[in-house]
Amino acid sequence: MSDGDVIPRRERNAMIRRAFVDSVPVLMGYTTMGFVAGVLLAAKGNVVLSPLWGFLTSALWVTGTMSIAGVGAIAQRTSWAAFALMTLAVNFRYAFYGFTMLSRWKGVPVLRKMYLILMLTDENYALEAACPIKDSEKNLYYCTVLSALNHSYWIAGVTAGAVVVAVLGHVVDPERLRAWTNGMEFSMAALFIVIFTDQIRRKVAA
Repeated sequence: MSDGDVIPRRERNAMIRRAFVDSVPVLMGYTTMGFVAGVLLAAKGNVVLSPLWGFLTSALWVTGTMSIAGVGAIAQRTSWAAFALMTLAVNFRYAFYGFTMLSRWKGVPVLRKMYLILMLTDENYALEAACPIKDSEKNLYYCTVLSALNHSYWIAGVTAGAVVVAVLGHVVDPERLRAWTNGMEFSMAALFIVIFTDQIRRKVAA
């Protein structure tokens, strides 16, 4: 049975609006950080067709830390085994996010559950964990919509960054482009501080 068979359309529309409003801070952060990740991938990743790489990696690989930190490994053509080990080490904390959601997502179809787990980023988890909706079906619908919205922001940001560098690469020396991107790696820490501060502000206001 789908959500549409359980939740009235008016309530679904209300939850979509709520998910969008809740995701606005993530929209600002993911498009910005994603743009940086796309720029770094195109400028320093040493890959061909960087916009396509940007789209595919952002669609399948939703992790800001590795998208930025992994650029060097991609440029150096690090082995898949070493790259996988580095990814596991950097993102191991996400496993604990999944454990806390097991009871909430019990009985969810496998493909949907896999997508929800894929999208358990720091920001997405914080919003889903703080969601006050108690009804299990409505909560699941909210989490799914929120995940899809945040995923689309990330894809848009990374792809846009790669496209901009690909276009600039026709008129600007690649070495100069790489020099311009120095220091962008610290954007991840800046985004974390912004999201963390916003969550504290909401808790205090509540």
